[in-house]
Amino acid sequence: MLPVLGIFIALLGAPAGGTNPSHVFTIQLVTSISGHVSDNSRNPIPDLQVELLDDIESVIARTKTDNSGLFSFRGLRIGVFQVRVQTYGTSFIGQTQRVQLERGRAVEQVEFVLVSRRNSPTTGIPGVIFAQEVPEKARKQYEKGLALLEKPDQLKEGLAALENAIEIFPAYFEALHVLGSEYVKEQDYDRAIPLLTKAIEVNRQSYPSLYTLSIAQYSLKQVPEAIESMKRAMALNQQSMAANLWLGMLLRQTDKFDEAETYLKQADHLAASKSPEVHWQLALLFNQVKRYKEAADELELFLKVEPDAKDTELIKKLIKKFRQQSGEGVKP
Repeated sequence: MLPVLGIFIALLGAPAGGTNPSHVFTIQLVTSISGHVSDNSRNPIPDLQVELLDDIESVIARTKTDNSGLFSFRGLRIGVFQVRVQTYGTSFIGQTQRVQLERGRAVEQVEFVLVSRRNSPTTGIPGVIFAQEVPEKARKQYEKGLALLEKPDQLKEGLAALENAIEIFPAYFEALHVLGSEYVKEQDYDRAIPLLTKAIEVNRQSYPSLYTLSIAQYSLKQVPEAIESMKRAMALNQQSMAANLWLGMLLRQTDKFDEAETYLKQADHLAASKSPEVHWQLALLFNQVKRYKEAADELELFLKVEPDAKDTELIKKLIKKFRQQSGEGVKP
């Protein structure tokens, strides 16, 4: 799960001669869950059904991945949801992720890396296979855990089975990665980080483990560590849209604007300019460095991708203000 991409943008540059708070323009971003679905070779998987479930397991919305493997659910309330990727008619194993939208967290980004039933476990890097000789007793506990995790009401039992697998075979990469990832979904980051760190020690080529570790580190405000983990992930797989977006967001928040722009623009390229979160992040960045024309351009692209955004009129006002600040005036 990719945490918050930003809930508001404020123009703090008051006119000359004063800092009247009335000149501060704040806009709340539409609350949403967006994501990306790919296979173990990082190829996007189009036309898969994605379901959004509420906290009582009722399906409240459905959509499909586009040609870039992207999907989104917009206009959501604060609360707990589950995002489920259905894989009927394919060889892929379906996945479900838990997402919590909180106050101050307007947009959550999730990434699904689907495994084929016909494939051996891989690192998530094209052409690279990771295999282990695993004791049969540990493998049975691992497979039991996976089966239980498919049932929402048996999460506790599923986690316990994975823990048993690791107790039997402490270097069990798949069990370490899956259990760490499950704890991230449950927002139990203190438990997740040691498991994912151990998974990476066992398999240094595991892009998904590094990606998920970065999310856990950021969630515990370990920002330098989160950046380092995501950079290591990016070194393994430069074609991940979500990783480029995530790293760009982290770098922007730490005022490393040039690096942030590079990664955000690569995310935009990989998403074929279809990700509203990328345009929003670029607008935030350009506002921070006072490149107001480009900030306005990105917000216009945001509205083009997200024409039904709840705050459309406010965003238009913000575009107008950016254009005035840039000195170019308002577009006719």
